[in-house]
Amino acid sequence: MYSSPLTSPPSLREFRAHFQALASLTRLRILQHLAGVPQTTVQDLADALDVSQPRLSWHLRMLRRGHLVNSRRSGRAVYCSLNREAIHAYQRELSSLMAPRPKVRAPNERSEVYLR
Repeated sequence: MYSSPLTSPPSLREFRAHFQALASLTRLRILQHLAGVPQTTVQDLADALDVSQPRLSWHLRMLRRGHLVNSRRSGRAVYCSLNREAIHAYQRELSSLMAPRPKVRAPNERSEVYLR
């Protein structure tokens, strides 16, 4: 159940899952709550946010798929926490992806070529 850290730059598909996970007010509320605690159980999180446990589990699955949340099982309890390392990695990659690239003229051509 653990969401592994990024070991290589994310693919476009992983970017999509990451930002799709952010596209819900409920999931943003979950992230906001997790930002204030080192870790919490799914049941405690459900109680704090007044969300049913099955609905919360579905949202947590989307957040894990987007590498936003880590989870681990200890007996019957499932603990979750914010995956700060992966969030920062996605922010860096997005900044890199969106950074302006210098324009260079190709030899003997009128079109411009962008360097990556």
